[in-house]
Amino acid sequence: MKKISVLSMVLVMLLIVSVSSYSQEKKNQDSSYAVAKDSSYILAGTAFNSDIVFLGRKSLSKSPYISASVGYYHKSGFFITGIVSYLAASQQNRIDLFTASGGYDYYKKDFSAGISTTGYVFNNKSYTVKSALTANLNAYADYDFDILEVYADGTMYFSNQSDFIFNAAISHNLYTANDNLKISPTFSLYSGTQNYYSNYNNNKRFGQHMITAGGSNTMGSAMMSGGIFNIQNYEFSVPVRYDFKYFRFIFLPVYAMPVNPATITDNQNTYKEDLKNNFFWSLGAIYKFSKQKK
Repeated sequence: MKKISVLSMVLVMLLIVSVSSYSQEKKNQDSSYAVAKDSSYILAGTAFNSDIVFLGRKSLSKSPYISASVGYYHKSGFFITGIVSYLAASQQNRIDLFTASGGYDYYKKDFSAGISTTGYVFNNKSYTVKSALTANLNAYADYDFDILEVYADGTMYFSNQSDFIFNAAISHNLYTANDNLKISPTFSLYSGTQNYYSNYNNNKRFGQHMITAGGSNTMGSAMMSGGIFNIQNYEFSVPVRYDFKYFRFIFLPVYAMPVNPATITDNQNTYKEDLKNNFFWSLGAIYKFSKQKK
């Protein structure tokens, strides 16, 4: 089976139920390269992210991350992973985030599905748009129709209030003859609530940075409409993956188009969130420790 690592959320619902409602957090490892499929293995890797963008939103200051990860993947489908991320922004230069995950993946022919949970421990100085989150619970399903691959997942995010995010994506996979190189143009859709973003704006963004509204400096105090379920973001991405023996190299450029701006209220004014399209990218390398094929 040729599985895809669809890192963004997906358009599946547009095809299946015609609903017009995507670098992050999808699985990014096949159990097929350079090792026997029925073996357990360890992945260790490093990656650079040009900026942290979540559902098309980002912090006022750029947040480039350098991350190191390690994970154990049992042949039964269970896995655990850990990631440490270093904030490489100017005059920041600190460990900003620890991430721990565990879950189960199921593969059968062209179908895959799974469930996982992730916990976040942010530095108390962190200003990234995800820094209001504490944990999530995710379930996904993916089917490769050969011509198109479709993916959908649902994630419950936890902070002061919980959020549900639905992700859907569609991609077309291009392979070289030996399958070492894979390019997957992908269109993704994100929809859900924004309570996490209300918490971020109230306690992180406006709590640490004064905003200017109506010509005077005021402290932000509220963000409205965070609990309404809306389309949040559209994304175009072109994941590129190259396998060489036990190494995997990944390049992921993403163009995000956030929609449905939230309404923000400060002490004096009410106004719409200023949304802008964002381009960001990540580059990473992974090494797989496992028994060789016999």
